Amino acid sequence: MRTTAERLAAAKQRARELERERQRRRARGILCAGTAACLAIIVSLALAMPGIAEGFSDTTLGGGMAASIFSGRSLGYLVVGLLAFVLGVCVTVLCVRLRGHEGDSADEERYDD
Repeated sequence: MRTTAERLAAAKQRARELERERQRRRARGILCAGTAACLAIIVSLALAMPGIAEGFSDTTLGGGMAASIFSGRSLGYLVVGLLAFVLGVCVTVLCVRLRGHEGDSADEERYDD
């Protein structure tokens, strides 16, 4: 048989485990939702970019002095590439923060005992 103190310690430990799991689920949900939103924005901009790029002409970008990558035809690819890079950075930062929170939880567990 367990003593009252042992049962109380086990209940507190279980409560901490449940709270940690709830926080992990919430963080994963936020990460997935943010990634899906960024991906949806990039795909929608990629689909809309040909129409937007038609509005630009070579004269608005400085005529013949501009680099060929900034011409009207390749401007869409440039914007989509930059947005994809930003998405990668955001996902990386979110993953690092999520991993950091898991490490913090493990540290708290060690100090709570």
